[in-house]
Amino acid sequence: FVAEVQGGVVTAANAGVKLLRLQQLCGGSLTVRDMESDERTATIVSTAKEDALAETLADLDEPVVVFCRFHSDLDAAHRAAMAAGRSSVEHSGRTHDLAEWQAGNAQVLVAQIQAGGLGIDLTRARMAIFYSLGFSLVDYDQARARFLGPRQTRPVTYEHLLAGGIDEYVMAALAARQEVVAAIVRRFQKGNNTVD
Repeated sequence: FVAEVQGGVVTAANAGVKLLRLQQLCGGSLTVRDMESDERTATIVSTAKEDALAETLADLDEPVVVFCRFHSDLDAAHRAAMAAGRSSVEHSGRTHDLAEWQAGNAQVLVAQIQAGGLGIDLTRARMAIFYSLGFSLVDYDQARARFLGPRQTRPVTYEHLLAGGIDEYVMAALAARQEVVAAIVRRFQKGNNTVD
């Protein structure tokens, strides 16, 4: 649970925070804190996942929902939509444009997984792309269920953009219906401590 980034080292006090930081890296960003001012800024360290999303969105000609966990991931999803020539709006803790997307005023809804999974109707789309995953199985199940309302008449497809390592471990724990942090810590305790 230590990550080296361009000569520096990212560490944290507990496994949950360490997993969060590694998961942020999987999305292509790193939050750096200025020790003097305590100001935090997100730095882009890779666009691989963002580029994969842009390529996927370019191949689609229908409404789609992209689920993200972090603000930096939400920003990357908007950039990917723009690169694919698709309009996007957001439903998250920082803005609520769901009604605009439901009215057909944008093709892509970028939703924070915690906000996009609770009590909303996403049946306008039949495609969900999980750019990043949370550690909550309940949030994940709720997000998927938002596409299955009575107005949904088409088969629903869920895609997951997974970076090697932590993203894969989180997905495996969710698929096995396990508590994510505990499952990953157990994996590392058993000696399989490789993070790609």
